[in-house]
Parts: sequence; C-alpha cells; structure tokens
Amino acid sequence: MKGLILAAGRGSRLLPISANRPKPALPVAGVPILARAVHALRSAGVHQIAVVTSAASEADLRDVTQDSGPLTFIRQDEALGTGHAVLAARGFLGDSPAVLYLGDNLFEDSLKPLLDALPGAQAVIGVKRVRNPQAYGVAVVEGGLLVRLEEKPRRPPSDLAACGVFAFQPQVLDHVAALLPSERGEIEFPQALTRLLEHGGQVRVVEFSGFWSDAGTPADLLTANAHYLSRLVGRVSPPVYDTRITEAGGPVVIESGAAVRGSDLIGPLWIGPHARVNNARLGPFVSIGAHARIEGATLGNVLVDEFTRILSPGGPITRAIIGRHALVTAPTDTGPQLVIGDGSIMRC
Repeated sequence: MKGLILAAGRGSRLLPISANRPKPALPVAGVPILARAVHALRSAGVHQIAVVTSAASEADLRDVTQDSGPLTFIRQDEALGTGHAVLAARGFLGDSPAVLYLGDNLFEDSLKPLLDALPGAQAVIGVKRVRNPQAYGVAVVEGGLLVRLEEKPRRPPSDLAACGVFAFQPQVLDHVAALLPSERGEIEFPQALTRLLEHGGQVRVVEFSGFWSDAGTPADLLTANAHYLSRLVGRVSPPVYDTRITEAGGPVVIESGAAVRGSDLIGPLWIGPHARVNNARLGPFVSIGAHARIEGATLGNVLVDEFTRILSPGGPITRAIIGRHALVTAPTDTGPQLVIGDGSIMRC
C-alpha cells in the first residue's frame, strides 16, 4: 500500500495567510497540516508516501516535513485538478493499491478502517456526517456501498460529505486517465469513482465519526487549532518566572527554549520553541509560533505564527490569525498605521 498526498493547491479561501506558502504548510496547534497528514498515513501502516506539489509550494512543503521521515516529492506542473495530480504520480504508484489524501484535511480518527475495507472492492471513500452538506461533495450510500456522488448540491440527498480521503486499486488509474475536463476545466478524481460505478465497479464507504476539518476558511482553521490544542499533553519547559498557569480548561505546553515572565497562561495553550512572552495574558485556545515575541498583550482564540511580534496592542485580540513576521502594536501619536495585503480582513 502506498500513500499519495495532494498538496499543490493554493488555498485561496485562506488568503492572505496562504499567499506566500501553501495551505498544507500552515500550523495547527504548532504542527503543520501536511505533517499531520503524513503522521495519519504512517499510523495507519502506510510508509511509502509521495507528496504532489507545485513549483511554488515544494520548498515550503519540504521544509515543514523535515522531521516526517522519507518522502517522495512529485511536481504537478499545472493546476489541472486532483485527477491530474494523481496521474502525475502514476509512476510512483505503479501497480500498488494506494491511499489518496487531500493534503489540507485533518482527521482525528485512524485511517486504518479505510485500508481494511479495500480488499474485495475497487475503491473506498471516506465520508463524514455534516450540518451543511451543500458545501461539499455528497455521497449517496446504500448498504455500505457508494451509489453516486453529487458535488455541492443545492438539495443534498444525504448529510454524508466526502471528506478528502480514498483508497483504490491500481486499475482505478485507468478510469482517471479516461476522464474529460470538468466544467471548471479540471480532471477531478471523484469523477473517476462515478465512472467506475458506471462500469460495474464497487466502491465501499467508511464513515468517520471523530473530528474532521478541511481547514478551508479562517474560522475553520481556528476551530481546528482549538481542537488540537485541547488534545495536547501539558508540559512546561523552563524558564518560566512569576507566571500563573491555569489548566482547568485544557493543557498548557511551553516548548524548550521558550521564556515566559510575569504572565497569565490559560489552557489550552501552546507556546513554541524560542518564543518570548512578557507581561501577557494568553488563552484559552492560543498558539504562539516559534521565535514569536509577545509583550503586554491579551490574546484569546488566536493563532500566532512564527517570528511574529505583538507588542502592547491597544486592546485584547480575539479570534485572529496572525501570519509570519507580522508586527501588531499600539497606535502612534498620529493614529493607527496599517499595512494590509490583498484579501486581508480587518474588523476594528
């Protein structure tokens, strides 16, 4: 069994956070989304793993998976859809069955049931019950088998969303290769399952019950960050001075090399390596990236990325995502000063 993670997409709904790096490189509770995907596959027993990247994303994706073990990186030269990305990896996949993992997804459940369901079928699709199925590809299922897929239907025939993970036999690649571009001009892998069904094939369905997210929007990313923060195991690496730590609502993690002084820390909370926190109130549901510097700030439900500085802002910051190398501080005597990139959101 081989694993294939698709990570060449831009993540346009997360702009501007995803403007300068791919969405799977973004951190969730201190761990890049792609690293979580690799871990999920390895935990299910899949050890030969390839990552499909674009020319623009490859360097970032290599960087965030340095500690994830051996990986093969495959270039998708044009953004022509998930099916096109799978065909770009056909040489890697060969005649092996495979697990396809859309690289911006996060799963709490083990993926092993998906692998276990493949023998005797041509493919397996993972699904999850959701409250807004019209926002997803929707599966119609009978007796544990896929009947059809509908893409973002106005009137969903079920509440089972296709959640971005599949297992398939090597013959499915022939169905992918036979696909024509969709209305969006893309070769879309789920359509290969539709074609497989039309030719008498069998697609089993595995329903996941635990947390799942495609981290598609800023709100989704904050929800995922909060979820994984609450699953941490608390640990505090000194130095920590004159600081109150409250873990009644969740764990507090202070990584090695970080320094905290004169602060109030409320879990769940993660402070990354070599971060500096001074006279701050952090939490709950806050993650502070490596080498960040936080002084005189109150943060709640905030994801702060690496090398960012938050220095005595004018008020509390809540429900925010702050990217790398950003500066947030108090207004000057002349009033607020803003540098806001394309696609930014500001509510003040």
